[in-house]
Amino acid sequence: MTNRILSVLVENNYGVVARIAGLFTRRGFNMNSFAGEETHDPGISRITISVTENEDSIYQIQKQVEKLVDIKKVEPLDAKKDIIRELALIKVTAQKDLFLHIKELTEQFSVRIIDMDTEAVVFELCNTKEKIDEFIDVVRQYEIVESVRTGVIALQAGNKHM
Repeated sequence: MTNRILSVLVENNYGVVARIAGLFTRRGFNMNSFAGEETHDPGISRITISVTENEDSIYQIQKQVEKLVDIKKVEPLDAKKDIIRELALIKVTAQKDLFLHIKELTEQFSVRIIDMDTEAVVFELCNTKEKIDEFIDVVRQYEIVESVRTGVIALQAGNKHM
């Protein structure tokens, strides 16, 4: 099984997200994450889908998505070459021991503190899934109150584009 990222350009028309999700459901494929938003062109959205399947299934998914109405282009991205990020907000109980390590944590993981009071500290991370997982493992000892993640977003590196 391989984890792949598909970048999908779609026309902003009613039902396009439902058609993509329906395709995955009908074919029995599982999405790890699904993120989408309007691009710089208000008529076009980019949807980023993370999926773990064998290579043949990933190729089949790509071809099936390309056939759907309102799909402009589908590109598989390479996690080693392309720019792949996830956003996470992690709320941790404010503890004396945590405050002693905040500077070290912010430097080591390039995190920002976006809220802090006597009860909790909220960290914001924009990084790879692996780096966010690593940060969560480190701060777990301080009691994570709650967390949320966006799922994967991605662009092709360099001068390549869709």
